[in-house]
Amino acid sequence: MTDKEEFFDETILEYRRRARKEKYSTLETGMYIKNELVQFERKELFQKKLSIMLPIMFVNMPSNLAKLKYTSEQRPQIIKTSLDTTVNLGMSMLDVEIPAEMISKLRSQTKEALRRLNPSFSFYESGTEIKNVPLGWFEFKSYGLDSDVYNLMFIARVERKMVHGIFNCDYKDALEWRDAARQMMYSIKDITQEEVGK
Repeated sequence: MTDKEEFFDETILEYRRRARKEKYSTLETGMYIKNELVQFERKELFQKKLSIMLPIMFVNMPSNLAKLKYTSEQRPQIIKTSLDTTVNLGMSMLDVEIPAEMISKLRSQTKEALRRLNPSFSFYESGTEIKNVPLGWFEFKSYGLDSDVYNLMFIARVERKMVHGIFNCDYKDALEWRDAARQMMYSIKDITQEEVGK
């Protein structure tokens, strides 16, 4: 094979990869992540108080592994993970009522507390959304023993209570997972409000 033919083949492959990513770019269609089509489904959590779109292949993280990965006693109440445990979404629903207007402030306070606790962390984008479910979020890079970690931390308001969540994956896979992580976060629905609306 000549260099010209090789270049042509690579160009076609890259074009196909891009076309595939554009076609499969939402949780509803599924998303190509690391050259695999990841399918999502809506799951109900916290005694059917909220629902969220999660990868079908996610499982509950075994408690012995959760204790190793999240050493603090304040580890998330629910931890969903990929089969190789490199991609995780943890969530806790706290018995603390918060007004929707507090979301932005709570996000900033949480980010500031983390920054003080771990000055080495690198912080990136952040935002607040008050559409379906009021939520505030921020991204940061933390440093693990064997690899750097991409984190998307968020605070949401469901049934007037505070929901704290964190998505993380290996930092080298951040660009592969980032869009899916944000879409999952934005897919959160307050089932208790939907019941009221019926």
